[in-house]
Amino acid sequence: MAVHFERIPATDVRLGRHIRHDDASRAYAYPTAGLTLRSAKHTRRIPVLDQGQLGSCTGNAGIGCLGTDPFYGDLAGGDGVLRAFSRRARVGTTYPFDEAGAVALYSAATKLDDAPGSYPPDDTGSDGLSVAKALKAAGEIAGYKHTFTLTDALLALGQTPVITGVSWHQDMFTPAADGRLHITGPVAGGHEFVVDEIDAELERVWMTNSWSTSWGVGGRAYLTFDDWGTLLGRQGDVTVFTPLTAPAPTPAPAPVVDDADRAFAPEAHRWLKHPHTQIAGNERMATAVRSYLHAKGL
Repeated sequence: MAVHFERIPATDVRLGRHIRHDDASRAYAYPTAGLTLRSAKHTRRIPVLDQGQLGSCTGNAGIGCLGTDPFYGDLAGGDGVLRAFSRRARVGTTYPFDEAGAVALYSAATKLDDAPGSYPPDDTGSDGLSVAKALKAAGEIAGYKHTFTLTDALLALGQTPVITGVSWHQDMFTPAADGRLHITGPVAGGHEFVVDEIDAELERVWMTNSWSTSWGVGGRAYLTFDDWGTLLGRQGDVTVFTPLTAPAPTPAPAPVVDDADRAFAPEAHRWLKHPHTQIAGNERMATAVRSYLHAKGL
């Protein structure tokens, strides 16, 4: 299976997310069949973190997600008694719920990714997939899955917080007064963050950043559905952690490829290489076509 790695040049040291897409991830799609779009706010139980002048956004996103329910919630037992099930209740936690834990997770991810060097001493940046692998190896999550379309990402977000890696545009550094991120201006680098709320009525997804509470609205901001979809179409990704209370993910069966798929594939690849796929309105269709081809192994 092929792995696509691309190091994104950054104009800001905090933008340490790179692209790492493994074709094997296609076998671990988050199941959305039967789900409906709904609003949800997943409660964050830890403070907003501040990565400072380090490209550790991927590690910060990972710890931020684990510091959010259902990963950091109390679970009701069969007798109705609330029992704490969080990493604070376990001995020998690898990654604490603070900035030191985020940096340690980032460091572990840099040893698993495809970027040359590792932290410390090299502030290489990393990716969401490598963070998920590090958490799985440490026994902090049962596994991880992925979404490959905006629709599936929105359906998953109605159930659980997710981490997402996207290109970060210049105008995203300063959210609007109401918290909106405008995905305009040149690309300044890549960034990873937690998405922990969906407003189905207003078509917004809220994220918690790792740049302290002085950024945005108390450290938070939102993307419209369309803007998140556009960023995902620009080689973005969504990783969904599986809590320790759930079974470990297992791969889906290999896809069935028929003659129609084989005939469609070369034409689709030619269309995807055309500049018009970058025009607003076409990016979401291009994302859907790429998802279909990848799902079929084409």
